[in-house]
Amino acid sequence: MSSCRKLFEQQNGFARWKCYDDIIKRLRCPKEEEYTQLLPSEDVICDTPIFACKFAQQKGNETFLALANEDGKLAIHDTTKKQEPYGIRAHNNAIFDLAWMFENMKIVTASGDHTAKLFDVANSDVREIKAFYGHTRSVKTIAFRKDDPSVFATGGRDGNIIVWDTRTDMGSFIGKVDRTIFNSHNTTAPPSKTRRKCVCMSPSRGSSAKSVTGLVFQDDNTLISCGAGDGVIKIWDLRKNYLFYKHEPIPKNKIPYGGSTTKNGFSSLIIDKDCVKLYANCLDNTIYSYNVGTCNPVPIMKYTGHQNSTFYIKSSLSRDGSYLVSGSSDENAYVWNTKQSRPLVRLTGHVAEVTCVAWCERGDITLVTCSDDMSHRIWRIGPEDLPENWEVVGRGKAEVLPLAPAQSKLKRLGEETVALPKKVIVSCKRCDNPSTNDFCQNCCSASKRKHEEEISNENKRLHTDLGPRRLFHNLTDNGSSNSELSTIVEEESEKKSHQPPTLNLPNFVLDGVAPHLNISPPKQKDQDWLTKFRIQRKFRRDFLDASASAPPKVAKLNSTPKKCSSPQSPILRFFKVKCEGHSCSSKTPGSSVLMSSPQSSQ
Repeated sequence: MSSCRKLFEQQNGFARWKCYDDIIKRLRCPKEEEYTQLLPSEDVICDTPIFACKFAQQKGNETFLALANEDGKLAIHDTTKKQEPYGIRAHNNAIFDLAWMFENMKIVTASGDHTAKLFDVANSDVREIKAFYGHTRSVKTIAFRKDDPSVFATGGRDGNIIVWDTRTDMGSFIGKVDRTIFNSHNTTAPPSKTRRKCVCMSPSRGSSAKSVTGLVFQDDNTLISCGAGDGVIKIWDLRKNYLFYKHEPIPKNKIPYGGSTTKNGFSSLIIDKDCVKLYANCLDNTIYSYNVGTCNPVPIMKYTGHQNSTFYIKSSLSRDGSYLVSGSSDENAYVWNTKQSRPLVRLTGHVAEVTCVAWCERGDITLVTCSDDMSHRIWRIGPEDLPENWEVVGRGKAEVLPLAPAQSKLKRLGEETVALPKKVIVSCKRCDNPSTNDFCQNCCSASKRKHEEEISNENKRLHTDLGPRRLFHNLTDNGSSNSELSTIVEEESEKKSHQPPTLNLPNFVLDGVAPHLNISPPKQKDQDWLTKFRIQRKFRRDFLDASASAPPKVAKLNSTPKKCSSPQSPILRFFKVKCEGHSCSSKTPGSSVLMSSPQSSQ
């Protein structure tokens, strides 16, 4: 079925057009859609890289694009009009992330100056409204609650997650902390012995706190986060209070790292509109897709083909969730069909690492890619046939990538029907029965059985010849040499000599299991003092009961005294040994030792 027919059926309401791969392959970036300076009004020689870009979510204004760079500049760009962006210097340090308010033309930014700020960008002006202080290190990520313009969460390098509500202290310029999750992505560290005095401004416990690099809301009371080094995606229940935990806070669910390398840090998180599929960019050059509805730790899909070597690379979903775009460290951006693990197209044209990307929610297909070459490009659907001087003028284009062998085979079978050759019936050459081959099935089976019998008889003959005569197999009955048997034995020995000596040994490289990985015994759980006291008391009680039930052992007294046999030690030859109650006399060789009894002494 052609793409035009699918489009007409969608317009008439008969079907929904979800697969438009041919349209994605026509993404183009003209020269006039490439912007090398964030704020052209400022007189700067060289601008800094862009760290964050997102499209607005208010109906009617989805084409407005917000951009933030390393200098702390915030710019608003209307992609429908070919004009320069406008904005201000919002922070004194880099802006790592930003988020639009739902149904509002307001933006919250996360900066390296330990703060988050709320801006109003309506009426072609950027105006600061409120500042939020609470993190002790750089704020790395930010996310709004779904369909709620007043509640958002921030995560920073101090390992803390803070939830804010813009409705608290409406008259104040400083925002108030609503709730906090301390040390959300720490490694195993000893708990603090002293109670925290200040909840909002206290530093993190220990030096093992890991940065929070991604946040998304699944619903009003569920927050999903990822870290830079622990390799775990955690799902938090915001109805719980995590402030008074003695140890590290315990999330509602955990999704462990689904790969097999040590590069298990995540750089970003995104979730679809149904809040079921979660996409996580990992530093092992893979994007993992999880089903957060069931919290299954096994990924439902792994997207590969790009390079993700830094924490600045992010991804974005199309409005219908059918396509995924991500930046890459190889100076390109990649687009996947979410049903395929290999990328569909590669967007070329940048000359440095492509960091953040965004997908427009309205109108025709529109993408934006930002790179470390201090430029951002806007991609739209272009003509199929490119002009000859397209590469000369430096324009960007989408390169179609080859599919995997299994995917290409399925696509080929789906598009066309393979015509099988017709079977011609002929007569068998042996029994003249009708058959599709030269010999019928009965003749083939009979010849096969005959061949097997001949082979078995030959093996039996060789066994009898080599069995009793294995020491003199070179001689026959009349003493002559048997060349046929010697040839067979030489062939068998050659076959055994060609086999490698490590044929049946385990291969730890292919199996992925090494013997040193599972040597350590499993760690026992720590028991509190009450459990230890109860176990000791039970053990003592059982011991006393067992000793009370068994009869005491009484030594038997003999009426006749026993004669003591002299020890065999040679040093006792020179000493006199006396025993209380009875005595015995014995002589050892080489000396005479007198043992007197008490009756004789009396």
